[in-house]
Amino acid sequence: MSKTLVVSYLPNTDSVTKQALDHFLAAAQGKTTLVHRDLTRTLPPVFNQTSLAAYKLRGFGGQTLNEEHAQAIRPFDDLIEEISGVDHVVFAFPTHNWSEPGAVKLYIDAISQYGKLIRYGANGPEGILKNHKAFVLFASGGQYPEGHPRRTIQPAFTFFLNAIGVQDIEFAPIEGTLMGPEVTAESLTKVKAQIDGLANRWYSASQQTA
Repeated sequence: MSKTLVVSYLPNTDSVTKQALDHFLAAAQGKTTLVHRDLTRTLPPVFNQTSLAAYKLRGFGGQTLNEEHAQAIRPFDDLIEEISGVDHVVFAFPTHNWSEPGAVKLYIDAISQYGKLIRYGANGPEGILKNHKAFVLFASGGQYPEGHPRRTIQPAFTFFLNAIGVQDIEFAPIEGTLMGPEVTAESLTKVKAQIDGLANRWYSASQQTA
């Protein structure tokens, strides 16, 4: 059976993003092993002087870490090991100020480490999670078509995930949440249908190769 990591930041328990994520969890139940990383319960680690020194010594200096440095970098490594051990990753979050919330960016920063998920070869940096598939589920107050300056999530997460090797990425924006209940309901219905299709593709393929 495949394994799916869900990375969520949903401080509003009544949000439409949570409704959509709940729909995904129901669609995935019994078809994959689910691992949930709830960023509202435990924030990702932030680099301080000791952990940053550990990252530089190990990642760029190739040095074996002493106990102090190893302990400082361990929370980052735990997140890296977690995402490395799955087949699929789902991100679910609201849009804050037309961008991903700070907690989500902290998570991206914590796992995007040279020497771990990113390595440098003859052609420059290369991510190692090449067989992973990602689904990015988020809500936005407005509707932002291709080319709109406030359409920031898709290009940012394409860049972030490509950097660690993930090329197969699908986005599911729940748009127009500040444009009235009818617009929100229509967008949520569309995303739920998208989730159903995604779950069929991901987990039917997983069962065929299991």
